[in-house]
Amino acid sequence: MLKRDNQFVLHTETEAPGFRVELRGTTFRLVATGAWTISEAAVLDEELKRLKVPIPPSSEFTGEMDISGIAEIDTSGAWLLQRTAAAWQRGGLKTRYAGATGSFRILIEEVHRRAQSELPEIEEVPPLQQFVDTLKSSASSIWRDTVALTAFLGEVTVAAVRLVRQPWRFRPISFIHHLDHAGLRALPIIFLICFLIGAVVMQQGVVQLSYFGAEVMAVNMVAILSLREVGILLTSIMVAGRSGSAFTAEIGSMKMREEVDAMRTLGIDPMDTLVLPRVAALIVALPLLTFMGDIAALIGGGVMAWVMLGLDPPLYVDKLQEIVTFRHFMVGMVKAPFAAVIIALVGCLEGLRVEGSAESLGIHVTSAVVKAIFLVICIDGIFAMFLAGIGQ
Repeated sequence: MLKRDNQFVLHTETEAPGFRVELRGTTFRLVATGAWTISEAAVLDEELKRLKVPIPPSSEFTGEMDISGIAEIDTSGAWLLQRTAAAWQRGGLKTRYAGATGSFRILIEEVHRRAQSELPEIEEVPPLQQFVDTLKSSASSIWRDTVALTAFLGEVTVAAVRLVRQPWRFRPISFIHHLDHAGLRALPIIFLICFLIGAVVMQQGVVQLSYFGAEVMAVNMVAILSLREVGILLTSIMVAGRSGSAFTAEIGSMKMREEVDAMRTLGIDPMDTLVLPRVAALIVALPLLTFMGDIAALIGGGVMAWVMLGLDPPLYVDKLQEIVTFRHFMVGMVKAPFAAVIIALVGCLEGLRVEGSAESLGIHVTSAVVKAIFLVICIDGIFAMFLAGIGQ
């Protein structure tokens, strides 16, 4: 907001910004007074809209905006003056400004220049074309992510082979740290979630199978479903949301602070320091968490079977021994290392893609969770179809 220099304004209760119009000879004048600021813009706008554009009887008539009485003005006030002057111009009245100081003139000229600039035309795209463009963009994004993840997998594989040939590169402290955070500290929430899901599946199984008089078969369903699908899926999804996002946030924060570049400058390979310990820790932790998730789901099913079917724990365990085989257990466990690799790779890759802003960090953390969960479900579906195809 600009204020007129060297001018004393006496404030009274009746003082208000405004204007008056007058005709002096062949000049139609608008004499502006007071403050033309955003706080008074609504009142000024209403009064200016009531002001009719004078139609000059001849070309000798001119218009004048006398702003010598304005005490302070901002962009909104300058825009109201410019709009009024433009309306007079369209009515055939050539208009000029009078009484403008240097700062006032600069503001008014800038507002006038901006008002004269043409707005870019917005091209209306048909809905079908928008749909096609969205599909093309999504397909292109999926292809880029696939190529990037494949290339990153190759880099991690090369680093892992180098680590086998040069074991002193391994960082045991970092490995144990991530094993603790991604494994041990995730155990309570995973145990609770799998316990509740096992109980819910058993309850729904008993209710639905009761229509056929086969309530006891719900035990078969819970046992096989927990070991083959529920345990690994729930555990992987929880780990992707918890540890995968943590990997992205940790590495992304280091990338924002340029610590990764500093490591490369010092000759420290970020792949050995940041990526491999996290991948190795998750490969060890996820199968153990899956095992505990399987046990929790079976316990939850057992509690609900006791409540709804009256099956005592020893009888429930005997029933499980009749149903469950080592094959069912291994079907779920064999998926765990693959899910661990996917979660760790996606989390680390998205962290290394973070740029120097908090917005970029948030975008890549969200992207890491979504992509990891999506890929884990895809991997589970591929394994399910393959194992069913070979009779497992």
